[in-house]
Amino acid sequence: MPRSNARHIHRGLIQLKNITYVISVLAVIGVLYVVVTNYLDERADFVRTPPTELAKHPEATGIPGLSEISLTGSDGEKLAGWYAPSKNRAAVVLIHGTGADRSSLLAETRFLAAAGFGVFALDLPGQGASGGRSLWGVPERKSVSAVIDWLGRRDEVDPARIGGYGLSMGAYIMTQAAALDERLRAVILVSSPTDVVEQNWLATTRFGWLSQVPTYLALRASGMPLDMRPIDVVGRIAPRAVFIIGGSLDTLVPTFMASQMYAAAREPKEEWIVRGAHHADFGSVEPKEYPRRVIDFYRRTLLD
Repeated sequence: MPRSNARHIHRGLIQLKNITYVISVLAVIGVLYVVVTNYLDERADFVRTPPTELAKHPEATGIPGLSEISLTGSDGEKLAGWYAPSKNRAAVVLIHGTGADRSSLLAETRFLAAAGFGVFALDLPGQGASGGRSLWGVPERKSVSAVIDWLGRRDEVDPARIGGYGLSMGAYIMTQAAALDERLRAVILVSSPTDVVEQNWLATTRFGWLSQVPTYLALRASGMPLDMRPIDVVGRIAPRAVFIIGGSLDTLVPTFMASQMYAAAREPKEEWIVRGAHHADFGSVEPKEYPRRVIDFYRRTLLD
């Protein structure tokens, strides 16, 4: 073989080796990016979301009588929220989901207050202006009971007419709180995971185990207790009323989870799968029907 050809072959082999090396490095970087990103995304659920400017200025909401409230939880930590006084002797505790504070439930606060209900929109521990750290477990359950204690001492509130509303992980907590605290006379559970491990596993299927395993490890590293799965405890709420709402296009908490929650709940119970709704856009998809159904449920269960 001529020397020139040998040199060309040798040069080509070196180039192929370099290309293979670059591809391997890029593949490793890609894998690490997927693993790290999914781990950090899950850990973000346990990091404080600072209070929004609106949360600091309830007067800017235009809701009559809405004010900033600060109370002390059972662990001595500050709990912050909004409160609109009751005009009909009943009150509802509103619980937000991850990456949010009380202002994420402004629409619900507004239409419930307009209907005459007292409304306490709470910043969960470790979120917004509340103290402590997020565990999505015992501290959050206790914070709901602390708000019920506070509402029960209000002259305008009948302690037997207190309900609860939870969205997403807020619904996860509200299910647990209602199972433990019978003073919650009626609850609405919106886009609630039946099991947070299963929900995270299903929500991170894009890259298979490369995205699912780090998400699970981040969940375990957070210290979140995995007891009291909503699907296991929602039945304990009976004979108090439960209204389960889900979105037909929800990719974070699939529709089948809402149906599983409904099947596991006991009477009296109601279910509404909002056609065309995703995870938390019910008011946008059904701007009239959504507030009507929520208000009607509380009127029937807390006032009648």
